[in-house]
Amino acid sequence: MSATELIKQVAALPLHERTSFEHLFRAMEKGARTPGQANRNKWPDFGQRLRDSYGDNVAPDSQKIIYEGRGDR
Repeated sequence: MSATELIKQVAALPLHERTSFEHLFRAMEKGARTPGQANRNKWPDFGQRLRDSYGDNVAPDSQKIIYEGRGDR
């Protein structure tokens, strides 16, 4: 989607939705986290839990699954 298309779609939003979008956009510009990003830090270290339980017998690709679930990718 081009910037022009995005601007047209944002302009077509109802006022309260457009205002919400603008607040989130400005927060992203300043480097603030969105509500979905705040949950990433609350995840326990599943990799460490697996190593504690199973030692070196943990599947090598299990960390990729954990990263994807957290949204780190």
